[in-house]
Amino acid sequence: MDASAANEQRRRPAIATRQRIGPAIRELRLRQGRSLSDLAAHTGISVSYLSRLEKGRSVPSFTLLSRLGSELGVDDLGFFVSAEREATAVDEDLRQGLGRSGIPESVWPEFLELSITARRALAESLQARNGPRRHASNGRDN
Repeated sequence: MDASAANEQRRRPAIATRQRIGPAIRELRLRQGRSLSDLAAHTGISVSYLSRLEKGRSVPSFTLLSRLGSELGVDDLGFFVSAEREATAVDEDLRQGLGRSGIPESVWPEFLELSITARRALAESLQARNGPRRHASNGRDN
């Protein structure tokens, strides 16, 4: 692997971390039974851009995030902060489970691109299969 490819591998998880808001937007939209085109029209953005946001391929500005939240009935950006915290915790659990599973680290980014529901289910399954975490220093269960 050349230096450019190695840098890209290191950057992918950082980029994925910043792009977890989109799935939360999609979940809110779907819960309300709204289409992409409806939400896009009411927020003044294109359907294609909204689709990229929801898929985590773009990162919304705070202004746009506020507009989307307001349109979706989430006036407090705290909803998106909570969604980010939850996704971070799920991803940490998933990384720990993958680390104990023997699955090569080179394929982990593919697991981290799954929906939060799929990542959570996978993390729980790995935890059940591998048992609780242990402190390396004293061997006690967490």
